Formats: sequence, C-alpha cells, structure tokens
Amino acid sequence: MTTRRDPGPVDLGEDGPDRRVLGVGYLITSLINASVVLAPGWGDVRGGPVLAIATLGVLSGLGLLALPSWPAPGPRTGIVSAGLSTSVSVWCVDGSPAVGVLVALYCASALHIPYLRSRRQVVAATVLPYVLLPAALLASGHPDQVLGWVLVLPATTVLPVLGVRSVLQLAALRSRRDATSELLNRRGLLETCARQLEEGEGLDGQATVSVVHFDDLRDLRLALGRAAADEVVAECARRVAALPGAVVARLDQDTLAVVRPAELDGSGDPTRTGLDEGRVLRQVLRDHVELEAEGPGRGLQLRPDVSIGVACAPQHGRDIDALLALADVAAVHAVDDRHRVAVAEGSGTVDADDLRLHAELPSAIEAGQLQVHYQRLVSAGTGRTLGVEALVRWQHPVHGLLGPAAFVPLAERSHAIVGLTHWVLRTAAAQCATWRAEGRDVGMSVNVSPVVLSDPSLVNAVRRAVAVNRLDPGVLTLEVTESALLQDPEGASEVLAALRAAGARVSIDDFGTGYTSLTMLRQLAVDELKIDRSFVVAAPQAPADAAIVQALVDLAHRLSMEVVAEGVEDARTADLVRDLGADVLQGYHFARPVPAAQVFAGAGDPVPALS
Repeated sequence: MTTRRDPGPVDLGEDGPDRRVLGVGYLITSLINASVVLAPGWGDVRGGPVLAIATLGVLSGLGLLALPSWPAPGPRTGIVSAGLSTSVSVWCVDGSPAVGVLVALYCASALHIPYLRSRRQVVAATVLPYVLLPAALLASGHPDQVLGWVLVLPATTVLPVLGVRSVLQLAALRSRRDATSELLNRRGLLETCARQLEEGEGLDGQATVSVVHFDDLRDLRLALGRAAADEVVAECARRVAALPGAVVARLDQDTLAVVRPAELDGSGDPTRTGLDEGRVLRQVLRDHVELEAEGPGRGLQLRPDVSIGVACAPQHGRDIDALLALADVAAVHAVDDRHRVAVAEGSGTVDADDLRLHAELPSAIEAGQLQVHYQRLVSAGTGRTLGVEALVRWQHPVHGLLGPAAFVPLAERSHAIVGLTHWVLRTAAAQCATWRAEGRDVGMSVNVSPVVLSDPSLVNAVRRAVAVNRLDPGVLTLEVTESALLQDPEGASEVLAALRAAGARVSIDDFGTGYTSLTMLRQLAVDELKIDRSFVVAAPQAPADAAIVQALVDLAHRLSMEVVAEGVEDARTADLVRDLGADVLQGYHFARPVPAAQVFAGAGDPVPALS
C-alpha cells in the first residue's frame, strides 16, 4: 500500500497573485467594511476606525489598479491583510471583550487561509464564525446584534475565503502551465508524474521519459515569427498527447517532454524499449503541420525536424528530474544518429555527482549555502568603481566552495535556473541598496540565462527587486547573451523593452562570439555591450583582435551604447582597450570575485592600475 504525500501549501510564486486580483480584492473587502458602519440597527457603533480601515483599503485597491509604480504586496501579504482588516473592523464595531477574543482567534485563522489544502478545511474556516460570533455576542450582552452579524457574515467570511481559495487555485494552475501553449510546464510535469514514477502507480512499474527537441524551430521563428513556431509545437503536443497514457509538458520553447507507460516486448532491455518509444514518437510527428495562424506562414505545410532522447524507469532510476536530465543528454546525442533517436545509458550519461548536486540545489538555497560574490567594474578613464557583477557560488558542506560550472548547466536544463536567478537577483539588489545607502554610487549587474529570459516571471521579479530596494532606474543591469536573443528575436525584443520599463538596464554579454545581425542589434532595447574576453585578452598581441575590439567599440558608441571590456588581466591590456575607446573595464587585474564584505575592503578608489 502506498501513502499519499502531503501536497503542501500552494506556492504563489515570486510575485504572488496578479495586481488586478489583489486590487479588486481590496476594494470589495473595504466596501463591505464601510457598509457595516452604514447599515441601520447597530446601536452603539464606533464607525470612525472602520471607515479609516476601509478608506486605506480603497486607496490600496485603486493604487494597484491604476498605478503601475504602486508597490504590490508579497505572495501572501495581500490575502492575509484583507482578512485581518475585515476581522479588526468587526471588533471596532462592537468593542466588547468577548468579541475581541473572537476576532483574535479569527485573525489567527485568517493567517492560515492561504495554506488550506482540502475542501473540508475550507468549509471549517467558513462555518466556524457562524458558531462563534453569535455565542460571543450573546455572552457580551448584545443579543440584538446577532441577526445583523449573521446577515453580514457571508460578505465578511464566505466571500473572502472562497475568493482566496479561487486565487490560490488559479495561481496553482498558472504556475503549472506554460504561458504560451497551456501545456504542463516542468513543474506541472514533476508534480503530475513524480509519485507515479517513484512508486510505480498506474505504470505497472515501467515507464519511458522522453525529451523531444525541435531542431529547426529557431530558424522557423526567425523566418515566420513566434506564433508559427508555437503552432507547430502545440500541434505536435496534441498528437503525442493522443498516445495511450501520455503526459506531455513543454520544458522550454523548443522542447517537449513525454512520460507514458512503457510498451514492453518481453525482453526487459531498456535500450530496446527506449528505441521503440522513440520510433513511436517520430512516427506520430512525421506528418506535416499546416499553419493556420495569421501571418506570412499561413497555409504553409511544415514537417518538424526533431531529435528524441529516451530514459526508462526503473532501469535508469525513478527520480523524474534525473530521468529528464538523462533523456535531455540523450537527445543531444540523437542529433548525430541516423534515426534521430538515442537512449540514455544510465547515470553514466550524466555525471552522478552532477545529478546529486542538481537534486540538492533547491534545499541548498533554503539552507543559505549559496553565496553571491562580486567583481568590480571600473571606469576606463578614471579607474573609479562604477559597479559590480554578481556571480553565484555554492559553499557545499562536502565539496567546499563550488563555482557556477559545477551546478548551473544542469540547473539551466531543468528550469531550476529560474529560482536560482530570482534568488541571485534579490540578494544582489539588496546588497546594492546597502552599498548605495553607505554612499557608494555603484550599479549592479546580474547574468540572465536564455531559459530565464523566456520565463514570464522575470519582468515581475525585476520590478519587485527594483521597487523593494528603492533602486533608481538604471542602477540594476541584466546581462543576456547573444544566443538568448537569437532563439526568439521577436520575443526577446519585447522582454528587453519590458525589463527597461521595469527600471533595469540591458547588456549583451560575450558580444562578438555569436551571430547577432546588425539589423537585430539596431532594433533591440540595449544599453551596453560587453566585448567577449577572447578578443580583449588577445588584443595586445594580435592586431586583428585589436581591430575587432575597435570596430565593436565604434559600433556600440554609434548606437549610443556603453562598452565594457571583459578579461582585462594586466596593465598593458587595460591601457590598450582604454585607448580603443572602451568605457568600462572588468577583469582580475582590478579585482577577483569576492564576498560582499571584501569588495571595498582596503581597496582604493580610483583603482591605481591604469597608468
């Protein structure tokens, strides 16, 4: 017999419910509070405090609805504060000790409303005030108020509880679905299939986990737009979902994951089972997809080009995160296979230590094992420290201090990079605010991977980091790579514009190593170019590299962009790139990445290394 695991409280995400949902909630709750004061037959009613609470609620609701700069409450603050304001209003109307005790109990229960997990708990939270409030009013000698409060209770208890419950359910649904296609996302797939894979429920102990990578979607997106590429993915997902027992999710814009019971042939060979599953998927996906969305591709028939990697449970394990990682690596190998299908080779396909680190990463963040080190960015002209770049490190209890290469690559493949980036963003923004409060006029740069750039939560996370830490516009810089922009130019352009509107600068990192067209560069909302270190390091010895640096500097300046030269490791290089026109220098010549407490400790400003 298996035991059903506690699902835990619903996670509202980094930014909680939508601003409009919170705004409407504040308005409704506040108007209900005000109506209590205005209703006849209450006798001795202290309406002043109630109206004051209601007024604050109305202003908060209007601010959330009408002003984008109005600070939004955290994930649970808005829900709890609405319940508390209603409860306190009840006490203000009556003011008796018995009702005061009741309100205190109800306030305590309101704190738990966001954590309700079952229908029984919702019913209990809704019914309990109907029992306690009349008893409290009778005990305090106010029997004449019982009928009035019972009539008002649906507005002060049922609506808030059911409203909160609806918000939680919508938030849970949203957090488990891909925003574009409404397919399950990685989190939704994990929660749907984890128990089945670990305990073998409904799968007869056997299952395949496949990663389907669309190899030509980037070119399609460039030629016909994002809508055409999304239509191809959606149609392919629909076909795969029609297979018996299939659970389909969209891991990123170019990748689907498929979990379904294994069709056994009696051999028990996972390689044979995986190859058979891969061929079934390719057979389903081989037919053309006719584009129906409005746009230049309407009516075209396209056959998607896919690579498929397959892992088998239990032969390759039962942890779905590890199985997805194995299947993902197999999909990379499938590109070179004649049939474009490859099967995982067990934990050896991905280093076992890497998988263990990947599994430990979420708990490591909660345990405070991750650290942010900072590397200074200095002015090429004066040597003054203009800002710092945030670089994540992991102080592992067994392996010691780990650099990002030890855990970031797998995190990027599993979307754990989204939570990691949000944590770095919050930590770095708070540290920047601390330094600026101490009188240091510095900016903060944070790296954003392609996976995070395409995640819809990024813009809200940046907006919150800027607002919570009261950073001036342009203090926070987000660094994205050329490859991230090439994956979806149209979508990237929209995201970059939204990030700038949220108060951040945008920098193209490692510029010069990709294939960004000049037309795309002209159209993107970019403030800064970081010339890749490979050109900077070689510039003093190679005239060709120096010419490339010069050309990139001139191009950026003509487009009104600031230029950062990465990899400045000695005074000779610093002098050269300064003469070539770079605005900002970065490298070990000025400072190694260190913890926050050491960034400015004993460091002169300006940096005396440019002569």
